[in-house]
Amino acid sequence: MQSVRAFIAIDPDNEIRQRLLTIQRETLEMHQFSSVKVVHPLATHITLSFLGNITPPELSTIRDALRSVSFHPFCVTLNGIGAFPNMRKMRVIHVGLSDSADLKRLHQLIVESLTGVHAAEKRFDPHITIGRVKRAIPSEMKDLANLMAPLSTLFVGRLNVSSFQLKKSTLTPNGPIYDTLEEFKL
Repeated sequence: MQSVRAFIAIDPDNEIRQRLLTIQRETLEMHQFSSVKVVHPLATHITLSFLGNITPPELSTIRDALRSVSFHPFCVTLNGIGAFPNMRKMRVIHVGLSDSADLKRLHQLIVESLTGVHAAEKRFDPHITIGRVKRAIPSEMKDLANLMAPLSTLFVGRLNVSSFQLKKSTLTPNGPIYDTLEEFKL
């Protein structure tokens, strides 16, 4: 039995993906920083739960559990460019989310559906990753932080959420490849 690396996520629509691309290429000009690996816009998502390596029987049980999640469609606002863990020690460059009470409730319902099937992460901090710092070059990080500072409240758009996906992640030398295993409508 071959396991799959899996997670549960929400995919942005094409309009939001285009806006993320504009932020990466034009607003932040992320390609100019050798320290930063830019996330391809088609790979952007909001992670609801990372499952790790899952065997086929576990995957079947997880799918059944996720089918029981019942919630209504909702909107979230994408705003603010930030970094984890912070601007001085950037590891992840992200777009933040607000109006996320419904998103947090959906996350909680998913966690509850997986009780006894999969242990949940301790913290849920909703965001969309747009870049990762692979090896920090201090001068680049200072320049990038200066570019990002005035963007902490940048309005990126509103995302209508009407489904979530169970995804498979295949790691490759060129970055991960994500495939949707099943979509769950709200």
